[in-house]
Amino acid sequence: MGRAALLAGAANLIGRLSGLVREMVFAAFFGAGMAADAFNAAYRVPNLLRELLAEGTLANVVVPLFAESSERDGLEAAWRLANAVLGTLLLILGLTCAIFIVFAEPFVYLVASGFADAEGKVELATWLVRLLAPFLAGLSVASLFGGMLNVRGRFFLPAIAPAVLNVFVIAACVLGDEWQALTGTHPIGAVAVGATASGLVTAAVQYPALRRQGFRFRPKLTYHPSFGRIIKFVSAALVGIVVVQFNLLVETQLASRFGEGPVSWLIYGFRLVQLPQTVVSGSVAVAGLASLSIFLAKGETDAANRTVYRSLELNSLLVVPAAVGLWLLADPLVELFYMRGAFRPSDAAATASVLRMYALATVGICTYRVLLPVFFALKDPYLPMKISLVVMAAKLPVALALMVPFGVDGLPLSHAVTVSFEVAVLLWVLRGRLGGWVDGFWSQHLRIAVAATAMGGAVWALRPLGEGVIVLGVAGVGAGIYGVLVLLLGVREARPFARKVADKLARRPPPPPPGGLPPGAPPRPPPR
Repeated sequence: MGRAALLAGAANLIGRLSGLVREMVFAAFFGAGMAADAFNAAYRVPNLLRELLAEGTLANVVVPLFAESSERDGLEAAWRLANAVLGTLLLILGLTCAIFIVFAEPFVYLVASGFADAEGKVELATWLVRLLAPFLAGLSVASLFGGMLNVRGRFFLPAIAPAVLNVFVIAACVLGDEWQALTGTHPIGAVAVGATASGLVTAAVQYPALRRQGFRFRPKLTYHPSFGRIIKFVSAALVGIVVVQFNLLVETQLASRFGEGPVSWLIYGFRLVQLPQTVVSGSVAVAGLASLSIFLAKGETDAANRTVYRSLELNSLLVVPAAVGLWLLADPLVELFYMRGAFRPSDAAATASVLRMYALATVGICTYRVLLPVFFALKDPYLPMKISLVVMAAKLPVALALMVPFGVDGLPLSHAVTVSFEVAVLLWVLRGRLGGWVDGFWSQHLRIAVAATAMGGAVWALRPLGEGVIVLGVAGVGAGIYGVLVLLLGVREARPFARKVADKLARRPPPPPPGGLPPGAPPRPPPR
């Protein structure tokens, strides 16, 4: 699993870095004003179902079934299952796209009714919703393709394919004036069209790899015996997705009532949190789910349990220091990545404040990303569903209560409170399902916490030097200190990396003596 997570992590890192460049370019061209707020709110509309159809649930449900089918019935049977799922999925996506187009304006009011206070803002967001409506279709098919490739041991391509979105959006931002001259509409429309096109291309770039594995794209509207389990799991997961989207809607709705800027500040701040969420937790979850599904299909319970705990420890090893760094370096990071063009100093200060609150939620968000697929693989999506209902009931009162002393910052802080509660309950239940904690699970986390605290002290001392690009050097020094400390403290998930480095050094031949030959080398031929 470690190599698979490393490959997926490398690809996700490329994708997230390109995503960060995308946000930097977007912020430079559109800042945090009316157009940026309208686009970010419109982008929320296809995202209402993105977690259900394009990410998360689709992969969590289909990947274990695909792995089980390929192990039990053979690869051809697994391909037939995939095409049956594709046929139904494409029908649902077509209907969903039509609904988004027809009811675009009501969806805008659902997401950000506060836009009605600014002239033309609802109309702009409505137009963008219609342009973004097909985006979900391409992304959903791409997610299914990526899940099948993961089961076949291909992790790099599915993880890097989403970088297509970033390339398309960057190009659209740069070509916004040409779009306006050609169409006579706002340049932000080019960004929406670029995002929609990227979803289709993301699916297309993965298909050749699947075809080489033997898959043929032949979606069919036919019944498959696995549909009963899929419907059962998706129905339970739908409740959890509704809760997640409800939480996001609460944040966007409340933020939209604070004038221009807050909706975009939340998006810009959360983008930086998505670096550890996607690069680390997304990679660990993808690799862990594929391995866990195969072990469970083979009945290898002990190996499956070890996979779960290794995933959680590896996630904590990498996410905890990231959360500390985001909190301590929020201001210089926001200034480095966003302070240019239309992005004002007041926007930078507000976004950094939001980022610090999201940093408190980072460990919970990332751990939940790893835990959720585990319960799907264990054929129990109902517990996360029940916890999600409790969170939904608590979200609005918690957010409103925290906004009294913290203002807009209370919204990401409410996210930290609710997701931490979810993770605590899921971990407690998982302990019972797997027969207790693996030896040293919590002592490993204590060592990680000690190393991260020491790293934080060093970063805090160096923080006055971290202006401009130098902040990356400060972060690098902190990462180096943390790496040494986790090795000295004996964090076991850090050992494989250290062993690989040691093995490479051990295999390196010693340098030859000055003017001499390496030991064991044949003698030089005499001069002619």
